[in-house]
Amino acid sequence: MNSAPSTTADSSIKDSPLADRGDTSPADPDWPGQLVVFDGDCPLCRRAVHFILAHEARPITGLVTLQSALGHQLGAHFDQDADDLDSMWLIRDGILYRDSDGLWRTAQALTPPWSAAAGLRFVPTPVRDGVYQLVGRYRKRLASDPGMGGYVQSRLLKTLTEAQCARLSLPMTLADV
Repeated sequence: MNSAPSTTADSSIKDSPLADRGDTSPADPDWPGQLVVFDGDCPLCRRAVHFILAHEARPITGLVTLQSALGHQLGAHFDQDADDLDSMWLIRDGILYRDSDGLWRTAQALTPPWSAAAGLRFVPTPVRDGVYQLVGRYRKRLASDPGMGGYVQSRLLKTLTEAQCARLSLPMTLADV
């Protein structure tokens, strides 16, 4: 698996909502079905990643930090600056979704009742994005840091394979960055 070594405090899986879900590793060798690209130094972003993994309906989410080489490569491909660190990105079906568009689309892959957050798509985009950006402005103060435990590390990608690029509808030039 393309996992990165832990660089921060490690949370134990026994303390996580994933503890009673058993093995959360994707069974499909061509996973992920979507990528969440996030600020690896942000406590709220890390907490969001923990939440996504704990509540996704099927283990389809690959993780990439904005600070990584792969995060920068994906940013360049989508004409985004990974150094801005102002939004989590969702990449699915060859499209990058930012801000609240990424948020409600990520909710689509969660179990009920969390999947109901996909209903945010009916809130006007300027309102959704305004709230998203307000929270983003204070994100490093809004949550304690859960670290990136082993179960998060196992989903953290440093590179993409050709099969993963195909599954994500990304060009093969992004494989093995």
